[in-house]
Amino acid sequence: MEMIPVTTSDRFYDEAEALMEQAFPPEERRPRTEQREYADHNPLFRPNVLVEDRQFAGLLNYWQLEGFIYAEHLATLPSLRGKGLGQRVMEKLINDSSLPIVLEVEPPTDELKQRRIGFYQRCGFMLWEHRTYMQPPYSAQLPSIPLRLMVHGQLSEEQDFNHVCREIYTNVYGCTAEEAGHYLKQE
Repeated sequence: MEMIPVTTSDRFYDEAEALMEQAFPPEERRPRTEQREYADHNPLFRPNVLVEDRQFAGLLNYWQLEGFIYAEHLATLPSLRGKGLGQRVMEKLINDSSLPIVLEVEPPTDELKQRRIGFYQRCGFMLWEHRTYMQPPYSAQLPSIPLRLMVHGQLSEEQDFNHVCREIYTNVYGCTAEEAGHYLKQE
């Protein structure tokens, strides 16, 4: 499996965009125009395609933030799910990074959400259980979503939660410092 950085003009980008729109509902992804702008021009954003046997297999989008990597979206083709590709992708990201890795998950309120958390725990991630993380909306028409953060590496929920949230809020979601403070008060 290869993880290849892409821009909108690269091979497989259109397939990654289609998978993104299939795998994530609108409240869990930014609008296409903004996603394309970030892919081509945001130096913190790292869109990648996953290639298996020279064929498109999925995507991993992450952010290089201050003191950690934020893994925003991971999706594999439906035909490849359950075959270990997602685990290999996470292992590669972990092994290639000297920084801690942070990602969002839904609270463990049903079996599917518990399985998703279990997948990341098997990859070595810890669930930050004591604080609800509020995901700002990707567009003005959408609501914010209460989620949880999971972390791989040396970050502490007690000591690093506010820093991690502020980095994600301002860099990924484009919040002002005041808006970030508002979301932190909702925790």
